[in-house]
Amino acid sequence: MKKTLVFAFLILAAACSPATKITRSWTSPDKYQGGYNNLYVAAIIGDVTKRQTIEDDVRTKLSSLGIRSTTSSATIRPNFWMSTDLDKNAMMNVVNQNGQDGIMTMTLIDVQDEQRYIPGAMMMGGPMMMGGPGWGMHGNFGGFWGMNHGMMMTPGHIVNDRRYFIEINIYDVKSELLVWSAQSKTLNPTSMEKFSSEFAQVVLERMLEEGVIRKQ
Repeated sequence: MKKTLVFAFLILAAACSPATKITRSWTSPDKYQGGYNNLYVAAIIGDVTKRQTIEDDVRTKLSSLGIRSTTSSATIRPNFWMSTDLDKNAMMNVVNQNGQDGIMTMTLIDVQDEQRYIPGAMMMGGPMMMGGPGWGMHGNFGGFWGMNHGMMMTPGHIVNDRRYFIEINIYDVKSELLVWSAQSKTLNPTSMEKFSSEFAQVVLERMLEEGVIRKQ
């Protein structure tokens, strides 16, 4: 019974934990030690709708921290990222016009599919009968029934996992140097909206912890 309760608790805890986690991060010694407080946010994704969703969620959560930001969706043409002749100067002109001190880019770098087997679990279906005097634990049918009735085994099954890996970079506007980089992993996102909101929350929390941004 105890094992069943522990198993159920672990399943519940896993369900409540965020699907997105930061797997690694790096900070340059050249990072502005005061923390950036005016970011240009750019998701490098071909799908315009998804790009806008992610950028808007990041902007909303930055705003809740008192940090100013501008998104690429609001300032550049939709096909900019898909252009074969990207103009860095045109991009920096947009950034400088809005007074940003840091550039935040988010790029999908890998998608991995994997199958895993979930073994069946023994569960209680009723009270256990341990047997009375003269009943052996396994010596006769009564003992066997007393130990095993009310127990049932849920069948094992195979699940398909999909993992999304995103690279997040912060560049200093003045020097144009990379000053912070991280990679996130998201397991089986249930919807674009839920993924985007959770991704923004997890990434910005790490950026705050590591002094990349400064809460106002």
